Amino acid sequence: MLNDMEILRRAYDYENDSRRKTSKIYSTSWEYYTIGAKLSDIKRLIDDGMVVIVAKFNGGVTKYKLTEKGAAFVFSQNMEHEFEKVPASTILEAMDLVIGFDDLKDEIAYSIESRKRTHYLLEGPPACAKSLILEAVRVSVPGAYIAFGSRTSAAGLSDILFERQPRILLMDEVDKMDHYCFSVLLGLMESGEILETKSQKTRGVKLETAVIGACNSSVKFSKEFLSRFDWHIHFPQYTKKEFINVCRGFLSKSTTCPADLAETIGRLVHDHELGDMRRARAVWKSMREPNLEEMNRVIEMMLKYSDNNDGRKKAEPAGKRLPGI
Repeated sequence: MLNDMEILRRAYDYENDSRRKTSKIYSTSWEYYTIGAKLSDIKRLIDDGMVVIVAKFNGGVTKYKLTEKGAAFVFSQNMEHEFEKVPASTILEAMDLVIGFDDLKDEIAYSIESRKRTHYLLEGPPACAKSLILEAVRVSVPGAYIAFGSRTSAAGLSDILFERQPRILLMDEVDKMDHYCFSVLLGLMESGEILETKSQKTRGVKLETAVIGACNSSVKFSKEFLSRFDWHIHFPQYTKKEFINVCRGFLSKSTTCPADLAETIGRLVHDHELGDMRRARAVWKSMREPNLEEMNRVIEMMLKYSDNNDGRKKAEPAGKRLPGI
């Protein structure tokens, strides 16, 4: 169900649709269902002086248009949204759990602060901070919307863009996205224009949306789609030293895990090839007490039930006690 502001904004976009202006049958008037409103909503907006009836035809067809008051109201709201800025420092603070990549975090944060329509594709192995970056932008930027490729259809993506008109569209798991979604993103990222036809009814809108996507692999993406991204960031596989440092920083900041214990967990998870950063977090979550004996118990059990336990050496005890525990 749409609120009055959403109805007015849809009407404004319909009346100012650049694609429709190129049509020989272009008209600024519309029917209530064209913008997804209910007749009762339109009657209320007429009473408020926001909408006016411009024509009635045989068969019960009625055409509407925004009044000067209605158009001015939407324009003022759009301008208020346009000049609203999120300081880069706020975004960087939200990215505190992302260990390293300081230059990349700065680039994304200042791009968002300056309201540049810059598109980023973050590619790399699981648990290399891609999703953390997306989540940090989502929580710190009003108007940002996150969607997941494995759970998003082309129709669903179009609805999100028309109804929410996000300032930033965050797409996680882009490589798992339905291939029909690519056609929607191509238009959005190139010109900002979205056009949709349903049941012989067409709607269009022009957005200033920036796209930040994340994927494990871009192999299946077309050159046309990849060229839409201003930045294609490749996250390398962590070295052992990097993995331990990231594990220490991430666990000590996001949980109550002591930094020295987090470092030991990172070393053992890496040495025994148990998995990525999420597996290191799982070790801490499974520990009943914050000590080395309990950590070794969890590591031993993970090795015992791993899919390649014969190929991995038995976990060597890390010691009986860590300093400060």
